[in-house]
Amino acid sequence: MRRIKIALALALSAASVTTQHAWTMAPKDSQAMPMDFSHVTSRAQAEALVKRGELVRIRFFPKRFGGRADRENIGYVPPGALMMIDFANDRVSGLIDLKAIDRLVVEPKYRGKSIVPVQIVYICSGEGEATIDMTLNIW
Repeated sequence: MRRIKIALALALSAASVTTQHAWTMAPKDSQAMPMDFSHVTSRAQAEALVKRGELVRIRFFPKRFGGRADRENIGYVPPGALMMIDFANDRVSGLIDLKAIDRLVVEPKYRGKSIVPVQIVYICSGEGEATIDMTLNIW
């Protein structure tokens, strides 16, 4: 089976431009701290961070593709990841419109016991042999 990897370079570069802009606003002596959500191990903790604006609720399998608001389909990501997720969902929509795919699997990947995914992997496939994988690095 032939596998095609699609890099989300455009989305990632757009995200890094946004992040770089935010870093230039910081005081000269400060250093950017890497995101780490490994301590978020319960929905209660995640919801508290949603209220503080540090996380947002998402549907792993998007509503526009029939994803329900089931507990298993609800996840939490930092607000900056929404642009990448929207970009990936737009690419999937385009592939569906082209009839290039008819199946989508969304697999969140976690670090330790955290419920905030480190990555979200989109696995798209269709009648042919090609599989298109898109991996979003969240934190």
